[in-house]
Amino acid sequence: MGFVFVGWRVATTEPGLVSMSDCVVDLAEETFFNDRAQAERVRAQAPGTHVFAVGFHLVDAPAWRFAEPMPAGDVLGCELVGEDPDGEFWHTWRCLGGLVEDVRDATGVVPGPHGLIQDGEQARRAARWLTASGLGDPKVFNWMAALLVRPRPEA
Repeated sequence: MGFVFVGWRVATTEPGLVSMSDCVVDLAEETFFNDRAQAERVRAQAPGTHVFAVGFHLVDAPAWRFAEPMPAGDVLGCELVGEDPDGEFWHTWRCLGGLVEDVRDATGVVPGPHGLIQDGEQARRAARWLTASGLGDPKVFNWMAALLVRPRPEA
């Protein structure tokens, strides 16, 4: 079992940082797109944005998403993310002060290129620890590792 596709995100990137959360980058729209062509149309209207495929591990994937194979592309890494209690907003471990250091100290897991964890199983272990720690309370109670992939150019 591995990571499965849950949708496309259209977001800016900051120097050295890629994220699916508008806590740290700007999203063209706060939604997941099911269709890459639609995401590309939105990107074309939002200068400075990029399209990324987002996936969660099949075991962790929210029930309200379809579990499709991840699109081919450049694997950027995993980001620890969680929905707010209302299910309206995705937070990243980078937006809630000190969580990156807390995870590092407790698990040894650290972000690499793009500010993302390079090993999916390490990212999942870090997400489980972060959930058990309760350190995201009250904004996030359940953390997951989101795999971010830059898609290959369309032919």
